[in-house]
Formats: sequence, C-alpha cells, structure tokens
Amino acid sequence: MQDTVKTVFITGGSTGIGAACVRKFATEGWNVAFMDINADDGAALAKECDVLFTEGSTRNCSDLDAAVAAACRQFGGLDCVVANAGIHRCNTMLDISEEELDLMIDTNIKGTVHTLRATVPFLLRRGGGSVVINASDQCYVGKPNSFGYGLTKGALGQITKSMAIDLGPKGIRVNAVCAGTIRTPLTETLFQRFADITHGGDAGAYWKAEAALYPLGRVGEAHEVAELMYFLASDAASFMTGGLYLVDGGLTAG
Repeated sequence: MQDTVKTVFITGGSTGIGAACVRKFATEGWNVAFMDINADDGAALAKECDVLFTEGSTRNCSDLDAAVAAACRQFGGLDCVVANAGIHRCNTMLDISEEELDLMIDTNIKGTVHTLRATVPFLLRRGGGSVVINASDQCYVGKPNSFGYGLTKGALGQITKSMAIDLGPKGIRVNAVCAGTIRTPLTETLFQRFADITHGGDAGAYWKAEAALYPLGRVGEAHEVAELMYFLASDAASFMTGGLYLVDGGLTAG
C-alpha cells in the first residue's frame, strides 16, 4: 500500500490486459477509474474490485471527457493514465480495406492520442505523473498478416518517445509496454480464426505452435503484462521515461 493514495485512469479495462491492470492497481491500493465499450464485463469488474467504471469508446472524445470528469469528481484528480485500448485485425498491405485501415488508425493511434489529450492536463495539475502506453512487440519486429496492427502499434512507440521528451521537463514520465502474444479474449478469438485456416479449426494446436516460437516455451498471461505496467507507473520507475519495454518471452531476442 502507498502512503498517499494515487489515482489511475485505464482505457480498455474490461477484459484482457486492461482488466489485469485494473486488478493490479486496485490490489496495490490505488484509486482506479476505467472505461471500455464492453459494459457488462466492465460493470462486473468494477463491482469485483470496488472501482469506478464508465462505458465509452476512446474513438469518441466526448466519451473520454465524461469518463475523465467522473474520475476526477470521485477521486480529485489523476496521477497516471494507462492507455490500453486497442484492436487487432488480420491483413496485409495489399488486402487491407480502406474502412479497416481507418478503423485501426482511429482506434489504435487516434484513440490513444484522444486518451492522452483528455488526461495529461490533469497530470499537469498534479505537478507530474506517469503515462503507460500499451504498444506491442511489433514496435520491434514485423509479423505476417498483421500490417494494420504493426503500423498502428509502431506509431505508439514514436508517440511514447515524443511525449517523453516534451513532458519530461513538466514532471511526466511516458513509457510503453511491448508485449508478445498474451492469452486474452482478443487473442483467443483471433487464434481461432487462424486455426480455422491453418489447423483445421484446432485452436489448441495453433496455440501450441505459437508457444513453440518463444524461448520460454509458452505465451504470456495478462497479469504478467500488468505487473510491468504497474511498475512503470509507480515511483519505483522514477528515472525511467521514453522507453519501450518488452515482455515477450524472449521472442525478439533472436
């Protein structure tokens, strides 16, 4: 527990890595406010952890403004933002549609920018704070059939560095977490689609093949990413900013 209770605002917090972050920060004694488009899971998690949930999309600035305002009304301000919300679609540069490209840019890049524009002014009012962005191992490597995702997540790496330089003198640290394959509802759905194409619908076989790519011999779990996100948000990382930190089971080591 902290001597002074801090407040974190998390996007995409209803399931997966976001939900693991909600649980981690709440367990560590922080005030937690989170938003997500998934209202049912969000409400259930808020009840479980006794935290504040607001339904909304990071693509909608008015949704973000309302969620941030609710957090500040309840907790008096913000000390940290975890920009976690994002989507994945399978595509190459040659087959991605204009609509899907727009969707991925609007969600993964612009949604993150909207989140930071809505929250960083409140960190400045506190005299500083921490931003943690959920990027990807695709800031470092390319992957097949992942053009739009790699494009947008790579952009988050540059956003991290630019913001760290601009906001460091103002007392705000900005870091990104770059995870490999993590078992979440999103990847469960995605890998079932892959398995239908390449493994006769056998998702278990597809997961086994994916795990074999990693030196640790397995994929990651959401709580393992949340641990790193929490560390970067905390005072234990007080001299760390502008970094892109891998939690990828050694995938990019080779």
